[in-house]
Order: sequence, then structure tokens, then C-alpha cells
Amino acid sequence: MTWRLATRLLVVLVLFGVLARLPVGFDVGFRFDAALAVIWAFSLLSLVLLTGYVGQISLCQATFAGVGAYGAGMMVATFHADYVVAIAVGVCAAFALGVLVGLPALRLHGITLAIVTLGIALVFDRYVFQDHIFEWFTGGSGGWRVDGARMFGLRMDSTTHLLQAYFVLLALFLLVALLMVNLHNSGAGRRFRAIRDSELAAATMGVNLTRYKLLAFGMSAAIAGLGGSFYPLVAGTVSPQPFWLFTSLQLAAIAVLMGVRYVPAAALGGVFLSFVPDILTRYGHGMFLHRIPYDISYDWFSIALGVLLVAQMILLPDGVWGDMRHRALHTWSAIRAVRTKRVSLA
Repeated sequence: MTWRLATRLLVVLVLFGVLARLPVGFDVGFRFDAALAVIWAFSLLSLVLLTGYVGQISLCQATFAGVGAYGAGMMVATFHADYVVAIAVGVCAAFALGVLVGLPALRLHGITLAIVTLGIALVFDRYVFQDHIFEWFTGGSGGWRVDGARMFGLRMDSTTHLLQAYFVLLALFLLVALLMVNLHNSGAGRRFRAIRDSELAAATMGVNLTRYKLLAFGMSAAIAGLGGSFYPLVAGTVSPQPFWLFTSLQLAAIAVLMGVRYVPAAALGGVFLSFVPDILTRYGHGMFLHRIPYDISYDWFSIALGVLLVAQMILLPDGVWGDMRHRALHTWSAIRAVRTKRVSLA
């Protein structure tokens, strides 16, 4: 084990210890937000892989998460399967869909690929998640209900045992995030980045574009499906609303806002997408200084997201996390330069 890998493992363990304690004092609503933040962080992490690493555009990541959620819900509610098996089925279903979606990416690029993935999200939103033909998969208009389950010996549900689900979700997210960081500098990661920089140059160097593009779409969908497969457990039920087209657009916007090339940005985006709307709903009404009434509805979240995205494109082209990282590295370099100068003068 190299010192770099050991350092990353230590950072992951410290983060788990800190983040696992944060929601303990929350009420049930904020505990749900914490678990939901990790679910959306998985979807954003899938965009880091697909867009940040490989340069492929997708506007149907919420669809992949929804397929994972419905697959897991179906296995538990219909076949009474163990939830680990249900998660495996949801991830495999999302992976298969991701590979199918990746087929057009073999010949399409940029805006045309974005439109195709947008069309796929529309089809699933309207004709799969809500159509009676697929009730065997979606459970009809009422969706699937998961009242409780056990996983790794822990009882989990959407009320009294919600923290246990959060712990497992957090551990899985940190593990996948660590694998993503290690993937970046691996042989496969270098091939992914070669495709992002120039498909023609990558093909000239011997990179199998078909294999690695389909692998990227499949892996990306599987990561989103892994997060989505926990949704029935955390929410107690699964319905089309969380996985509709607009959620995919929000995920794409937040990924760019936070920094689509960076793994930690996925965690920031998950917190932003989960907590901010709930905070607006809870505390968006009242009196400012006990005299001026204010009323901030949930719709303001979309407006704020659009304004922040425009400002980010102008002021922080590499995203919020990217800018924070650059500033931290610049500060560290300046400190080292000052220390080196003092040592040389001494």
C-alpha cells in the first residue's frame, strides 16, 4: 500500500466519523435530508465520471437513479428479497440502461448527444414511470412501499431507523468516491481523459472508443442507480416525482456549479440539492426584524440555481470546488515559497 493510498484511506475514515455524527441531533426531516443528500451525491458523482472524466453529456441521470429505485422497490415489495439483493438488481438494471443509452454516444457528440439523453429522460418520465403498461416494474400510481428492511444486520426504515440507512449510504458513497479518485490516475482513467480531450487522438493512440464509452455510460448509470436503489428504503416508498426530467436538469446544473471534474464537488452538490429546498420550505415565511413580512417559496430555489449558475460561469469557470481547490493550492505554494526563502536567507 502506497503512502498516498494510505493517506486517502485515513481521510475517508475521518470523514466518515465526522459526517456520521452530524445528523444525530437532527429531527426526522433533516435526517431524511441528510440521507437524500447522499442519494443525490451518487447521481452527481456519476456525472463526475461521465462528464468530468470522459467528456460525455447526459441529461438523464435522474432516470438512472429512478430505474435503480424502482428495481430495488420491486424486488422487496413483490419478491420479498433481501435488500442487498434488491440493490444489486437495481444497480444492474441501471447499468444495462446506461449501456443502451451509451450506444448513440458512439456517433453523437455535444448538443446532439444532450438532446438524445434528454429525450430518453422524457420517455421514461412520461411513458415508463407513469404508464400503466409498466406497472409490473413501477407498482402503478402508488409505487412500491418498503416499510422496513435489514441490511448487514441493521434494521432500516424511513422513520425510527433512518440513521442506520444513512450510515450505510455514507460508507458506500465514501468508498465509491475513493475508487473514483484512484480511477482518475489509473490506466482506464487516462484512457477516459484521452477520450475527453480528443476522441480522434485517443483512437490514434489505440484507445478502444466503443469499449470505453459504453463502459463509462454503464458505470455512470450504475453509480446513479446505486444511490437511487436506497430511495425506497429512505423514503418508505418510491414514486415518479423525484426522478422526473427536471431533476436531471437540476443535477446537471449543480454538477457544473460545484465543479463537474471533482469528486468532492458531488458531496457539496448533494447537500445543496437536498437541504436548501427544505430550508426554504421551513423558514421561507416570517417577519424580518419583526416588522417586514417575507415569503420565499420553493420556486425561488430554481431561480437562485439559475442565477448562481450564470455567475459561476463568469466568475468561477471551474466550479465552486475547483475555485476553492485552486485558491488553497495557490496559498500553500505561497507559504512554501516563503518558508524556502527564509531557509535560504538563514
